[in-house]
This record gives sequence, C-alpha cells and structure tokens, in this order.
Amino acid sequence: MNMRLAVNYSAATAGLLAAGEIAFDTFKCPAWPDLIATARAQRPVNVHFPLLVGSGSGEAIDGETGQPADWRKIETLLASTGTPLINVHLLAPAGRYPGVSLETVDPAHVEQVTEHLIRDVAAVVRRFGAERVIAENNPPHADECLRPAYLPGVITRVIQETGCGLLLDLAHVRLAARALEMDARRYTQALPIERLREIHVTGVQRIEGGWIDRMRQNGVTPDAIQRLAGQLTDHLPMMDEDWGLFDWAMVQVRSGAWHQPWIVTFEYGGVGALWEAVTDEELLRVQVPRLYRAVSGG
Repeated sequence: MNMRLAVNYSAATAGLLAAGEIAFDTFKCPAWPDLIATARAQRPVNVHFPLLVGSGSGEAIDGETGQPADWRKIETLLASTGTPLINVHLLAPAGRYPGVSLETVDPAHVEQVTEHLIRDVAAVVRRFGAERVIAENNPPHADECLRPAYLPGVITRVIQETGCGLLLDLAHVRLAARALEMDARRYTQALPIERLREIHVTGVQRIEGGWIDRMRQNGVTPDAIQRLAGQLTDHLPMMDEDWGLFDWAMVQVRSGAWHQPWIVTFEYGGVGALWEAVTDEELLRVQVPRLYRAVSGG
C-alpha cells in the first residue's frame, strides 16, 4: 500500500490545490474545529494535536491552553476526521525542573526526565492503546527544553517501555543532531525506527534577511520577530540538506530497512501572520509535487 502525503493547511496551499496546480492526499490541521471544517471541503484531514508530555504529572498537557488535555474534544476530533493516531510531543519543560541546566548530562537528571516521559506517555497509552499513540522526537527549544528529552537513547527507552509508535520528524532530527554535534543520519538510526508510524518533513533555515522582511510586511509583531531572528527554525521550505535527509529516509523505507509509515507530512505553510508570511506559493508549486512523487512512488 502506498503512503499518503499530507500538507499543512494554508490558504496558499488550498488555492493551489483548487486550481489543480498541486496534488496530495490529506491536509494536516491543528485541533481547531473551524479550520478542520474548511480543510475537509477539499481533502481528508489528519489532526495533529498539541499534546506535550514530560512534566511527570502522569497526564498530557495541551500546549495551547497549558491545561490537562480535553479528552472529550480530542476523541470527538479523532472520530469525526478518521485520524488514526494520536500524537504526543516528547519534551522536558525547564519550568518543571527548577535549578537543572538545560544542557544537563547528569545521569540522575537523564533518568528523571526519562521516567517522567514514560509516566506521561503511559497514561495516554492506557487511554487509547499503544497501537494508536505516536511519540514525536522534538528539537531543542531555547530556554524551554532540557537536553535529555532529545537524546536518542531516552526517546528509544520511552517508546520501547510504553509500546507506542514513533513519529519521526526529520527537521527536528537535524536540529537535535546539530545541538548534540552528531551526524543527522546516525542520530536517526539511533532512534527506535522499528516503531516508525509517521514522518514529518520540512525545511530548516535561519530567520534573517528576506524572512524578517516578509514577517514585517505581513504584520508579525516585533516581539515575535525578535524571538526568531537569527535562530535556526523549521517549518520553512526545503533546502539541499533537508532534501538529502528526506531522500535517504525514503530509500530506507522503500528498501524495507524501515517500517513503512502510513503518512508523510510536509509541514511547510500554515495559518496566522507568522506562517502566512513565510509561505511562498512558487515554492509550494515546486516542492509539493516533488514530495508527492517520492511518497506515492509515482
């Protein structure tokens, strides 16, 4: 069975799809009912939930509200869209570990983060079953996430001990591997790739020059621009290094070396001033067809 290609919902992507200029299988949407309804008028929707784990509270936190997950809302969206898997983001929020350095390699801290991640993911697994839960590898976040949460050994232990699947984000691989001074492919191979269920791909670029100009022109707030300026950021167009990692990953999948994911998601584009500012229709015209050919085998 061929994999599906999903693309982040954006007005630009929807317009190109309606005009027949690009093709793909599914929209990826945040858990926003109104946006989901708009996207479903054109394509099926796969919902990506803002669920964060790693606080050690024994529950998933909604990253948009800061409150424990609203399971009734989530179950309604899963059922109404046919989204088959529920995702969680593996993090170790600094605020939950007072006095611990972001760069800690202390074995006691690594063990504490690992245990907290296992506790939180296990709670979601108990609710939905291990076969329906996928954990996403996350990158470093300035002033937000402790290093142990993106160590391959920690991610592997969490997934193996909870029995859930892996959502492999290749852009996050690039960012985490860079922070750890590792080769991105070696980092990926150190993950529990036998549990692969879904892949995310997007470009990683530094926010400077033309990107900042586009943000200003699109009304992005100065504070938001200041937070991003000079930072390596994902959710941008694919560059040569991104294509190299993606093409290598597709070779692993097609050869049978990796478990075939059910879907590959292109996370470029989106809604809101920031993501609309960096969404370029011409790049979508070029990059979506290339990804669709690679994913569909066409």
